[in-house]
This record gives sequence, C-alpha cells and structure tokens, in this order.
Amino acid sequence: MRQINDTSSIGDLIDTSVFCAKKNSKINHVVKQSTIFSFWKNVVGQKFVKFTKPYNIKYSKLYVSAKSPVVVQELSLYKAKLIEKINSYSKPLGIEIKDIIFNYKNFNATETIAQAGIEDKPIEIEKNKLSEVEVDIETREKIKAKIEKLKFLNPGQKENFIKKILSTYQAKAFQND
Repeated sequence: MRQINDTSSIGDLIDTSVFCAKKNSKINHVVKQSTIFSFWKNVVGQKFVKFTKPYNIKYSKLYVSAKSPVVVQELSLYKAKLIEKINSYSKPLGIEIKDIIFNYKNFNATETIAQAGIEDKPIEIEKNKLSEVEVDIETREKIKAKIEKLKFLNPGQKENFIKKILSTYQAKAFQND
C-alpha cells in the first residue's frame, strides 16, 4: 500500500488536493471562496443571511450583495467586526480579508459560487480501489490536530472535514500511480 506523509496548513491541504492542484489556481481559489462563503451565516447571523450574499473575493476584499441600502448601512456599522469574524474562517485557508464592499444594486442578479456550483468533471475512482491507498498514521494525526484547532466547526463538521481531506490525499496518490 502506498502511504502519504506530508501536511501543512489547511490552505495548503486544499492547494495540494487532487481537485485543486496548484497548476489550476482558478479552481483552487473558487474552492476556497466557496468554503468561506459557506460560513457567511455564522458571520452575519440569522438576521442578515436572507438579505445578503457574498459573491466574490478579490485583492483581499470580500464583495457582498445586499437586498437594500438599509442593510448595507447597518452592516457597514459593523464592518470591522464582520472582517474579524470572516477572517477566523478565511485565514486557515490562506486568504485574509482586509475590507468588505457592500453593493445593493445587484442582489437579485447575484449568485454565489455555493449556489452555482463548480463545473468540474469528477474523477471516477472505485471506492474499493481508493481504500487500498493508506494515509500513514502520522499524517492522519497531523491533519486531525489541525482540524481540531478550528473553533468554528462542530465535532461532526470536523470529522467530515478530516474524512474529505484524507480522501483527497488518497485520490491524489491513486491518480499519481
């Protein structure tokens, strides 16, 4: 069985996964963006999640579409706090948000990456063949330790995240064979 034993930051884990190889930085950026956007509800709370949509990250700026100028004004008052919260989710992925740009003119026309999905052809690998590739214990423990440090995930989310990272390591090793 082939073993894999390299780990670093969560952002690097995503960078080196089979689906986001460094050579395809656009997919890499889209996956990171989509991951950050999935935590938007935790950042703005239930009150504003229905009236806002993050839709882009460019040059350390998060672009958010809002339903009305009133929502933009209220969120602008809490911009520093929102930046701090979003960075707790984005920094582990290697993206630092320095500003949030609110726009209310295109709320209905905006579709987030999470809603649109990523058009990518999946690599078909039989599960039994993927399970033949083993990630060594040291690597598993390093990944688990890094994920356990993330305070914004509940235990179930942490477990799923660990499984997904491990499966990308296995798929990458399988693809390289």
